[in-house]
Amino acid sequence: MKISKTDINTNKKFEIVMDFIKDISFEIPSTDAYISSVNDLEKYQTKIDIKNNPISNKLNELNLKIFFEAPQDIKNKIHAEICLIIIFKILEQEVTQDEVKKIILAEIPNLYSEKITNTLSNIFQQSGFKEFKFKKKIDFAEMYESQKKTSISN
Repeated sequence: MKISKTDINTNKKFEIVMDFIKDISFEIPSTDAYISSVNDLEKYQTKIDIKNNPISNKLNELNLKIFFEAPQDIKNKIHAEICLIIIFKILEQEVTQDEVKKIILAEIPNLYSEKITNTLSNIFQQSGFKEFKFKKKIDFAEMYESQKKTSISN
């Protein structure tokens, strides 16, 4: 999925400068691991890691990583992960820290949710997991709001 400039420019708080896939890793170490994972893939958990690195006084590098983690009781594991880099800049000078946090953890990742999950799904399907798909869309805004409510109640 290509994100068009019109999609990007609808939000005046930030602008996406560029994006690229930094790393894709998919490993099936053995036939036993493939057979095991066909039967146990439902037990794997989808994990998400989001990091922001300022690269200049105006530009930021957002690292959006999605990976699958097998439970410890599974011996023959496969490995799958993708890391997308999104270079962006904050346009408004009056953006609060909370707004920046929401941009980094929810708004920008939501723009790329479909791209990153489709890419990973395609790799799974091309690697022999013909029926693989994510159970539901990854909604970063929903996760952000849920995490925010949890931290307020604690």
